[in-house]
Amino acid sequence: MAKQTKKSIQRKIGKQNKQRGSNFERQIAKELRELGFSGCVTSRSESKSVDDNKVDIIDKNKQLPFDMQIQTKKTSSTPSYFGIREQSTVDNESFVIIWSKTERKGEKMMTVGDCVLLPKSMFYKLIKNYAESNSNI
Repeated sequence: MAKQTKKSIQRKIGKQNKQRGSNFERQIAKELRELGFSGCVTSRSESKSVDDNKVDIIDKNKQLPFDMQIQTKKTSSTPSYFGIREQSTVDNESFVIIWSKTERKGEKMMTVGDCVLLPKSMFYKLIKNYAESNSNI
């Protein structure tokens, strides 16, 4: 009986984690649309094969710079950027992870902060483009 209870608890936690992850994907897609990238949607709603390829956000209008391919993670531990990227056929130079770090506070998981993991070459392209568009740099 105790074993069955442990399994049911693990299933419940797994289901909650999956729901948190799905909610975070929808949140990021919504935030990108609010920034003007109107074609950003979750891959879950568009293409199982893209979702299986470690891409969570699809840009149907191809507006995101550098053909960004976005994976989202909402976890307490740092995502294995290179491990996840290796599981995908996406070009290494366009693979981005948006990570929301969570920590347990009592009975609840709380967001500590968000960050983006991206290739250094993409970071340099972003700041170069910014510098070129701002003559005061």
